[in-house]
Amino acid sequence: MPVFLSRSAPLGLALAAALVLAPAAASAEPAAPPPPSLGLTRESAEEFVDQRVPELLERHGAPGVVVSVVGDGAPLASAAHGTADLSTGTPLDPEVHGIPTASVAKSFTAVAVLQLAERGDVDLHEDVNTYLPEDLRVPDTHEGQPVTLHHLLTHSPGFDERTEMDDPEDAGSQRGLTEFLRDNTPDRVFPPGRFTAYSNYGTGLAGFVVQEVSGVPFEEYVERNVFAPLGMDGTRFGQLHEETDLVTGHRPDGSPVPYPHIPLVPAGAAVTTDDDMARFMLALLGGGELDGERVLGPDWTGAMLDRQLEVHPDTTAMGYGTYEHRRGTPRTVGHGGDLDGLHTGYLVVPEIDAGVFVAVNGDDAGPDAGDNPFHDLRFAVLNAFADTFAPAGDDGTGGERTDAADTGAYTGSYVTTRRSTSGSARIVTLFDNVTVRDAGDGSLRVRGAIMPEEHWLPVGNDVFETADGGERLAFVVEDGRAVAVYLEANPTSGYDRVPVWGSAGVHLGAVAVSLLLLLSGAVQLRRPGGAVRTAAAVSAGLTALACLTGVGLVVYAVTDLNRLQEWLLSGSAALSLPLGLAVPLTLVTAGFAVTAWVRGWWGPVRRVHYSLLPVAALAVVAVGAQYGLVWPFA
Repeated sequence: MPVFLSRSAPLGLALAAALVLAPAAASAEPAAPPPPSLGLTRESAEEFVDQRVPELLERHGAPGVVVSVVGDGAPLASAAHGTADLSTGTPLDPEVHGIPTASVAKSFTAVAVLQLAERGDVDLHEDVNTYLPEDLRVPDTHEGQPVTLHHLLTHSPGFDERTEMDDPEDAGSQRGLTEFLRDNTPDRVFPPGRFTAYSNYGTGLAGFVVQEVSGVPFEEYVERNVFAPLGMDGTRFGQLHEETDLVTGHRPDGSPVPYPHIPLVPAGAAVTTDDDMARFMLALLGGGELDGERVLGPDWTGAMLDRQLEVHPDTTAMGYGTYEHRRGTPRTVGHGGDLDGLHTGYLVVPEIDAGVFVAVNGDDAGPDAGDNPFHDLRFAVLNAFADTFAPAGDDGTGGERTDAADTGAYTGSYVTTRRSTSGSARIVTLFDNVTVRDAGDGSLRVRGAIMPEEHWLPVGNDVFETADGGERLAFVVEDGRAVAVYLEANPTSGYDRVPVWGSAGVHLGAVAVSLLLLLSGAVQLRRPGGAVRTAAAVSAGLTALACLTGVGLVVYAVTDLNRLQEWLLSGSAALSLPLGLAVPLTLVTAGFAVTAWVRGWWGPVRRVHYSLLPVAALAVVAVGAQYGLVWPFA
């Protein structure tokens, strides 16, 4: 299932994915045949939302869940279970509590863009700069390869990740859409269309095009042209922290999470209801029409749900403001999102004219709460719906195991395509990476943040799958060598190959060795002898202390994703100040090392040892700089 990353906010789920280091155990048994479809009726839908969903809620231990099911052109069932706010014990009631959409809002934005394309006001394959004022234009980094609306709607413009959010309690710091886009032009990491890399900035820019071309503020345009015609009276774009009567988001410990100010409004700043999401899904299934009101033509609605960009023909692909839930038949397509303590998702199954929406107002904390964000309650409900009413059949891409493959083309190190190129947010690549190794029998050993297991078996055409057939990896191969790898569960972002010296494993190994050396230098077992030599010993000790503190704070932060995200979004110097201080200390220690050789301090062995200390510190600082952890350059 795709990672329904909202992250108009930033790193929450991306970091969660990046820090899941324990792969699930591989199943020794082959995949069982899919169960027969239950047949979606009003009765079976009601049974699903009233019985199956509460069972999943209890097992996953989230505070509450809202679910809505449609089929055969009509709403079939909806329900709310659990608590809206744990601090008050208020029952969750969709009639009372609005639901933040997170990145489900991207589908609304896509409809607005496609409306303009249908009218001929924009061309999806024209340079997006055609529709932008000069101060918001995308740099011509890749000559002859402009970014287009097609790229923006398929998360393939090649932008780096932008994670900045605003303090909801500081009105002076809050930026609007135009201001944010103007002041945060992202770097272009890849040529457009080469890889997918989830981009909130890209969707924000697409929403700005709607505003610029229509001459109407984005929020107003969508209200008039999408929500009102569809009768979605409880859905609107706007800042969540300014809303009242929303469900409360919760962390695993039950503490509430305040909603942030989201500058990139089209990417995730919307509120909806379960009934409105039912109407939206019915419009998608109805070719863009509901109750005689049409918001999009059938061809354009079909284009929204079709495979518009695929990184590999045998795995899931991107639509316009949507992406595939799984390969095969029947196709399931949707979108979803995540804010801190809130998770949403919807999927539609055009082949059986059905759909489901789910919102969960907290992180899992029960017996089935796992480390992998692909397995949270939101995904459990969506997967249960698909398995119950639309079990997967043969996808036509094979699936029989092949003979032992030549794995040399795939082995190497890969880092997430959804990455920042500046600031402390670069720390994500330290954890969100994949290492592929030859298992020796034609299969692969894969270690990574969100890999469901370690052992992958070949099924042909550069595709590997888990032993139970439940997950697939697809490699993008060029000139006989893999340049990227995608987990089928997440077509929105993948991992592109980096040189050996650019891999996180090498960096972490270098830091570990360097810290051991610095630690040995910080402990002086003999009197240094003389004031200058004492100063040299103190300098070495302070250098080691700065490096150890810097690395220690990073380790401390990654043990609590909420803390790490808070530090990153607030621009805290906690992650970068110690290594920033280590820079001058390293230079001073290096000066003492030179002096030790010139003046013949100590014996040769001790002089060599002391001289290695600034080298070790420099290695730690260099790795820190690679990940934006050296003040003031963070």
